[in-house]
Amino acid sequence: MKIFYGVASFLAGFSIMTIELVSSRIVAPLIGNSVFTWTSVIGVTLLGLSVGSWFGGKLADMAEEKKWQQALSIVFIISAFLTSVIPNLASGFSHILDSSVSIEWLNIILALGLFFLPATAVGMIQPMILKKFAIDFTKIGKEYGSLSALWSLGSIIGVFLTGFFFISTMGSSVTIYTVASILFFVGIVLMIITYHKDGNNFHSKKIVGLIFFLGVLSVSSVFAESHSKSVSVALYDKETDYFHVRVLDKYLNGFGDSRLLFLDFDSHSIDSKQISAFFYPEMYPVFKFLKKDLSNTVFIGAGAYTMPRSFKKAYASSTVSVIELDPAVEQIGKEYFNLGDYDIKTIAGDARLTISRSSQKYDLIFNDAFNSFISVPWYLITKEWDIQAKSKLNPGGIYAVNFIGSLKGDKALFTQSVTSTFAEVFPNYYVFTFGTDPTEVQNIVLVGINGDMPITETKFKDLLVKDKSAPGHAFLSDRLFVGDKSFLHGADVLTDDFAPTEKLMKPIVEAYFPEYLEWVKTTW
Repeated sequence: MKIFYGVASFLAGFSIMTIELVSSRIVAPLIGNSVFTWTSVIGVTLLGLSVGSWFGGKLADMAEEKKWQQALSIVFIISAFLTSVIPNLASGFSHILDSSVSIEWLNIILALGLFFLPATAVGMIQPMILKKFAIDFTKIGKEYGSLSALWSLGSIIGVFLTGFFFISTMGSSVTIYTVASILFFVGIVLMIITYHKDGNNFHSKKIVGLIFFLGVLSVSSVFAESHSKSVSVALYDKETDYFHVRVLDKYLNGFGDSRLLFLDFDSHSIDSKQISAFFYPEMYPVFKFLKKDLSNTVFIGAGAYTMPRSFKKAYASSTVSVIELDPAVEQIGKEYFNLGDYDIKTIAGDARLTISRSSQKYDLIFNDAFNSFISVPWYLITKEWDIQAKSKLNPGGIYAVNFIGSLKGDKALFTQSVTSTFAEVFPNYYVFTFGTDPTEVQNIVLVGINGDMPITETKFKDLLVKDKSAPGHAFLSDRLFVGDKSFLHGADVLTDDFAPTEKLMKPIVEAYFPEYLEWVKTTW
């Protein structure tokens, strides 16, 4: 029995860390994957474990006093049920997103509703096992140390298996159901092993009834989750190592019939035959006026390869590469966005690491990793990164970064910090804005030159209006900001040591999140 209790502790530790790691993936399609998400999930899980440990200790003493041998097995079975309903609860919790509370509180409420009770139930297990595992209480330190080590070892294996195998091969929901099955199996085995020790047979009918009831509820939950309906039928709907990816077709005002790519909660790409004056990927014609030779270019962040494809079509002789974190995105691009028709090389990996290792020099580096307004890869907007990007440019080379922000008003903090940082490394730069009002949330693209300003902003606007090589793109003249840019400076310079992007983005998230959420609900 002592060996089995050790195994049970190992599997309980395995289960809780698997749940914790998967939980952020379950929440991400609802509200994004940001530091608020991880903070809430980890904090609520630890809270549940803490509360569970306290209750588990009291229940362990009570069960021993009343000679109720099946208490531990029942806790395992309840843990299994509470775990199994998480995926279905997640879809049911979407209604709370209609509330007006801040994104921090939305994350906390979601985490509490989805993960607090499962974490509490699993947290009850360890003190109850210890009560049975520790035969000689004069050696309680050694007994507890051994049990805790097994729990921790299970947690470690759970982390590695979930991160490197479960999510990418099974998906979040199946991983949760697998964990629930493990907890249920341990509970049943414990019940069988200890049944003969239970002197009160009146418990048996109640226990069987409880198992049957929880089993029916769990199976119903799995069935309901697997048959849940959305607004649109996705062409592709799977989890990769990095994202929950959706590809779907939909008619959009201003774009017409379009194909959309979602990575978790964020709309990363819109593929349409119509040209939109407020769609930043349409700015590909501007670069020929800044540098005549664009023979070697790299884009950071693939999405649906919208801009790299347009760029390659316009600059056929240019070598176009894309650095993309998620290797699965390339295959999705080939299957759903005609990537195979273009000679574009994809490099799978983190942009900062890939760029640092590369000996290549580029004529254009376009940083397009900031489509999300929820989770921002902060390390790609720091001063150290800007310096690194500049070191990889040929003389007169161009570094551009696209991000979401506002030019003026209380939502401009992020833009001001990004621009202040950018200007320290690229003092000669242009600003393109893709909105009608400087106070509204929009795409902003900073275009820095590794050298002197090749053309004045006024002349640049004139050339964009008269550009005949890109029909329908005269609107780019209106997207170029002309005038004093000093109001964009003066904010904190972002560094690898200090980049409070979540704090700076908070006004943008609070202003834009409700509007975006409504759009997502009618799109999915």
